Amino acid sequence: MDIETLLCEKGEVTYIDFLVSLREKTAKVLIADEDGVLISVSDATSAVALFNDEAYLRFAKELMGSCKPIAVHEGILVHHLLEQGMKLSLSCVQAAYTRKDRFALREDVVIRPLKMGDLDVVLAHYHHADEPYIRDRLAKGVMIGAEVDGQLAGFMGRHSEGAMGMLEILPAFRRRSLGSELEKAYINRLLDASITPYCHVVETNEASLKLQKKLGLVFSEEKVHWFN
Repeated sequence: MDIETLLCEKGEVTYIDFLVSLREKTAKVLIADEDGVLISVSDATSAVALFNDEAYLRFAKELMGSCKPIAVHEGILVHHLLEQGMKLSLSCVQAAYTRKDRFALREDVVIRPLKMGDLDVVLAHYHHADEPYIRDRLAKGVMIGAEVDGQLAGFMGRHSEGAMGMLEILPAFRRRSLGSELEKAYINRLLDASITPYCHVVETNEASLKLQKKLGLVFSEEKVHWFN
């Protein structure tokens, strides 16, 4: 059985982060067997899911000492890495848009690609990544903006591992449902490219969790924990 079939049988939404990377051919498979799966994505991040708890030391050995961000699916491996002193950065709920229906978008909002000329605005308002990372996202062409009356009102992008994110609405334009509009536009963009849209939402971010539910995303029962 190939790795994609195995992951789909175990739960497509649960392992959508692996599946998207594999389908886009951005993943290098390091381990894939009955014990679990470990991949490196775009040489920037790693993702690991354990199927056999007794094999946790085998996978932990591959991860210890890594400086890359690592997405670890719920289970004994998370607790072991914490015990070994690795730093847990975020615990997230994974959500995926599994439908094929595109969203109708508002006529009063212009959605456009962000360019390097938008860097200063993004840096001024998005504080969850450093400048080199944001420059890379802009250079890769994976960020979009929403304009209202000719002004950039917000933006959104896609992280290096493939998850939607980096959603930010500028203060003067909040409470106008622009976050929802940006995510709808990004979902459409990914559907047009035959990519399943998914995101990682910090488990305490109630506003974002409500937005994903409103837009029809399906939640995984298994959390994803980001280390490093």
